[in-house]
Amino acid sequence: MTVTPKGKTNKARGEETREKLVQVGLKLFALNGFNGVSMRNLASVAEVNLATVGYHFGGKMGLYEAVLRDIIKRKDLVFPDIDTVRFQMNRLKKGEISKCDIFSWFYRKIVLGMIGTEDTVYAALIIDRELVAPSEHYELLDKEFFSHSMGTMEELLEFIMDGKVSREEIMIISTCLIGMALKFVNPKVLMDRVGWDGYTAERVEEVTEILCRRAVAFVGCEES
Repeated sequence: MTVTPKGKTNKARGEETREKLVQVGLKLFALNGFNGVSMRNLASVAEVNLATVGYHFGGKMGLYEAVLRDIIKRKDLVFPDIDTVRFQMNRLKKGEISKCDIFSWFYRKIVLGMIGTEDTVYAALIIDRELVAPSEHYELLDKEFFSHSMGTMEELLEFIMDGKVSREEIMIISTCLIGMALKFVNPKVLMDRVGWDGYTAERVEEVTEILCRRAVAFVGCEES
């Protein structure tokens, strides 16, 4: 039997409204920054009563925290999880794949996790804003997102560099690689220079391929 919207329970309607506000908040905070978004603006775009934001989240900061937690929940869509990376490292040990293969796979996941879809672009824009001007919730993002994700990248880099590079250099390389990908989240400068109207699937693939190829060269694991 089909359940009509009128047949939804109050709890189901509340969860639906809450999710809608998180998605609206993701977009508005990404495009305008925290201070550039008002409660009235959030309510208007989400098509809900102004009091609804406060009811579900206690206010704008509560909604922003919920947006960050939603980004954290999906971090494995941006960074390969550590178990998957270690599985690929074991394949490298067995000679099933090359250093070029594993790092290209890893970095491709990151780039597409940032620019692959509209939602991932919004999430990456918020991450970029937090790195430039940390909010009061930066520590949450650092602990639950950055520490895990950067730690995974650093473990992989140490492995493919055979432990011959200092930890400080590994951390600098990791930061450079993330910064390189984040530069393509807001592609206006690129679009203006190359004459593109925007990202298409083909252009996302082109950017990703170039970035992966250059990242492999940057970390020094090209095939001989």
